[in-house]
Amino acid sequence: MTRKLKKGGYTAILSVIVIAAVIILNMIVGRLPEKVRQWDMSSSQIYTLGETTKDLIKGLDKDVTIYVVGDPANIDKRITSFVNRYGDLSSHIKVETVDSVLHPEQLKKLNATDSTLLVSCETTNKTQSIPFADIIKIDESSYYYYGQTKETEFDGEGQLTGAISHVTSDVSKTIYATEGHGEAAFGNTVSDMLKKSNLTVNSINLLKDGKIPEDCELLLINDPASDLANDEKTMLTDYLDKGGHVLILAGYAEKERPNLTSVISAYGLNLENGMAADTKNFYQNNPYYIFPTIETGSDVTNGVDTRSAALVLQSAALTKTENVPDGITVTPFMQTSDGGMLVTEDAQKKGTYILGAVSEKKLDTGSARLTVFSTPTLIDEKLNTSFTNLTNLTLFMNAVTSNFEDVANVSIPSKSLDVTYNTVTHGGMWGILFIFVIPAAVLCCGLMVWFKRRRL
Repeated sequence: MTRKLKKGGYTAILSVIVIAAVIILNMIVGRLPEKVRQWDMSSSQIYTLGETTKDLIKGLDKDVTIYVVGDPANIDKRITSFVNRYGDLSSHIKVETVDSVLHPEQLKKLNATDSTLLVSCETTNKTQSIPFADIIKIDESSYYYYGQTKETEFDGEGQLTGAISHVTSDVSKTIYATEGHGEAAFGNTVSDMLKKSNLTVNSINLLKDGKIPEDCELLLINDPASDLANDEKTMLTDYLDKGGHVLILAGYAEKERPNLTSVISAYGLNLENGMAADTKNFYQNNPYYIFPTIETGSDVTNGVDTRSAALVLQSAALTKTENVPDGITVTPFMQTSDGGMLVTEDAQKKGTYILGAVSEKKLDTGSARLTVFSTPTLIDEKLNTSFTNLTNLTLFMNAVTSNFEDVANVSIPSKSLDVTYNTVTHGGMWGILFIFVIPAAVLCCGLMVWFKRRRL
């Protein structure tokens, strides 16, 4: 065997070893979890799963299959990468791709639609379909006016976690929202979040219907502009006395609402006639734009980071009644700081004021529960879409779901795909530092280095 032949043999063997190593490495990498293979470098962390999702999947005792239905060549890679992260979390979750072009018969068999995620649980025989358009949302007005597709939100976790909760649970709750008093309508975000938690919301006019339906498991009153009628006051009082649950977003009103106030005060809370302000924790130099203090010890604040911020605007104020009725426990979960004020036309009264509280009354069988927020801006659509890092919606959904022992808050807001910029909301010393001090320091250092080198 010549030296050249030996050298060629060694080269061939080395090449085979390298190729085999690359193949084995690719096989190993292919079996790694999606979060290891692809790091979440997105500005809004669209691939990162929160604790709500992790807790839900950790507690799964039923098998769930997520079918990614569509033409693999056209499916957005963000969707497939995101879905695979669910499969990595639990052996109860299996992810399958259904090629709608090559296997249209499988779509018929699954009763699936092209360009969707189909979430299925064989144990409960329930399915839920999620269109890709509900995951990656676009600004329709931008397309209509300018012919450009602008992506605005990624709602993968909210949609998929809600679907898994829906197909694995047999629990369904009915909520009624009152109308007839100028109540504010729920925004799209709040409506979607209620739906994600398997909560059905129906409208009701108490005067027209003459009663609160027997299947009502929570009655919602959102920002009533006018007062309850005497009959409605009686209906609410009777409903609560029988163990009913009511959630009121009262809000500030110029007109007096004695019947509404009476229902609230019967459960140990006064709805004060005035507007709440805070001279310590406020936004943009406006004491009526309050950053509330979040109190621990309530199921409404479970899972809420007290270091995070909620923001309420132009709020009414609540206080405890001097003599809380026997058998009733009042638990505030949201308050002003000790720099709070009650502002009326005639006076300003300092103190710490309640902005949200739960009042429970023990009954012979079960308990009645009244939850009161002093402002409906907590769930204002514009406010919460402008400040996506607020805990407002989490507090609201906790307040809703804590009325039910067998319902968890699995409602997760969508994540913005808009470009985010670092902004300084208050200039002051920061403006002086960045505009004058730092440039002056850099200039001085440069002059010193130049002068030193010039002398050399």
